[in-house]
Amino acid sequence: MADKTENGVRFLNAYASIERSLNQMLCKNDYVPFKRLVHLAAKNNRIVAKNEETLKEYSDLRNAIVHQRPRNEEFIAEPLDSVVENIERIADILNEDECVLNYATTPVQCANETTTVEEGYRLLHGIRGDKLPVYRNNEFVGIVTMDQIAGWLVDDNPDTVPIINLVQNDGTQTLFMGQRESIMDAVLFFDRTVKDTGNAPVILITESGDASDKPIGILSTHDLSRILAALV
Repeated sequence: MADKTENGVRFLNAYASIERSLNQMLCKNDYVPFKRLVHLAAKNNRIVAKNEETLKEYSDLRNAIVHQRPRNEEFIAEPLDSVVENIERIADILNEDECVLNYATTPVQCANETTTVEEGYRLLHGIRGDKLPVYRNNEFVGIVTMDQIAGWLVDDNPDTVPIINLVQNDGTQTLFMGQRESIMDAVLFFDRTVKDTGNAPVILITESGDASDKPIGILSTHDLSRILAALV
């Protein structure tokens, strides 16, 4: 059994960490009640949304275990070990700074303006991939999917049709991220894009995040469930 105040201290530290994360997420500088922060952040952050009711309960629990005095906080109750472990887990997730590349699909094959549909198929098939970034003179043009390629393979001349012809301007958003950027930023981008446009976005990861660099990893909504399972 933990020392009488150990769980209380751990709970308050995790609670304060979550409060800081929510304020940073929402760019809030003025005081906003904790439950209000949770409610606002849940609109755009899947992790907060998944834990929204639990976090609101923890706000009530905080008031139940702590008696505020002018100079200190007196613990009048002790949270259970399971509660402390869970709030610390949520705090760790919201402070997550794991690199986005750790969750990306690798390797990435790319096509250029001379790559044919048949060659594009072989590139993706070789890595069991689904999305093929296409470049013209080292400038990103768009992404072609395996489904698009499969539709063209029935054509009489897939070995001569440039795969760049398959790039469609369908409104799909592509974000370039540096390999050391946070996975939480990627999750937020997925959530906002799907909510705002209804389209499934794609994230291409390069060493520095520069769109002129060839990608070393790729993330799509297909990876989102795997990412969330690892984080939550």
